[in-house]
Amino acid sequence: MRVAVLADIHGNLAAAEAVMEDIQRQAPDFIVAAGDLAMRGSHPAETVDLLVDRCDALLMGNTDAYLANLYLAGAYRETEHWKTELLHWTRDQLGPERLKLMAELPFSTRYSPRRGQDLFVCHANPRNLEESLEPTLDEPTIRRLLQHVDATAMAFGHLHFPYRRRVGKLVIADVASAGIPRDGDLRPAWGLFTWTPRGWRVQIRRVRYAVRKATQSLTARKVPGAPLLIHKMIECRYRHHNALAEAARRHSGLPPYLKPPPGALRAGLGAPLLPPPPGAVPGPGQSTQMDEAADELMGESPLETHAPELTEPTAANDDAAEDTLPVATGE
Repeated sequence: MRVAVLADIHGNLAAAEAVMEDIQRQAPDFIVAAGDLAMRGSHPAETVDLLVDRCDALLMGNTDAYLANLYLAGAYRETEHWKTELLHWTRDQLGPERLKLMAELPFSTRYSPRRGQDLFVCHANPRNLEESLEPTLDEPTIRRLLQHVDATAMAFGHLHFPYRRRVGKLVIADVASAGIPRDGDLRPAWGLFTWTPRGWRVQIRRVRYAVRKATQSLTARKVPGAPLLIHKMIECRYRHHNALAEAARRHSGLPPYLKPPPGALRAGLGAPLLPPPPGAVPGPGQSTQMDEAADELMGESPLETHAPELTEPTAANDDAAEDTLPVATGE
């Protein structure tokens, strides 16, 4: 069994099409879109239609819940705010039938190639749609958050920062984002989960796409907040990027980006990792909350309405994925 999971597409049609092309080349048995399907992109309706047509399952994300008017969070609750304008614009683009579909999306789904060896898929975490599972979380915290997950593998998104991590016999993988990556890499990400006699194997894949087309369409279609949305797409990282990147690579079994020269001693490299000072690393969900607050400040000042110079790729995908990560099954 092979399951493709993409998440946090956010109405970025060009990125979604590139990801779907790569998924089709891999020929999985099932395709799951794990939430945040439409809002913040220039083509919400077309993106949802593509996902409905190609995916075997669609899950609810927090922005999908906002669009369906199930609840609101952050600045989306304010009457006079560009995010509220974006919410209304996206609803108008989607229309009543698609909004009805989004209101009925399930919270999670699972695939079971063998009894007791399920792959569990959700948007943010097994409990709610808002709190992100940071790679920087310590072992006791992550175990507490995942203690009721009766599976051997879990796919999720929401953080827009792909990584893999083992938690006991469970492997978790953030596969996002297919629409707005935030790990310093503009290329959309998605996850391929393959069941083998030794358990689930996880592969995080990256694809290239027409970034300029995505940014220019935000302006051309007069999407509310387009300058800031473009800025966030090109910025492509969180404010505590280094801490996230270091933890993500360590948990994924990858070497640090920088290696010290022989005999050199450098903090965090070639030496045991020390816990960060209190407050230096956000807790569950606080990364997204921190950037929400930053959005409010940035939204008060004018930004350039065009993207910086970008090098356009000529192929949908010519990059190999990172090494696969085998999963312990307890056999």
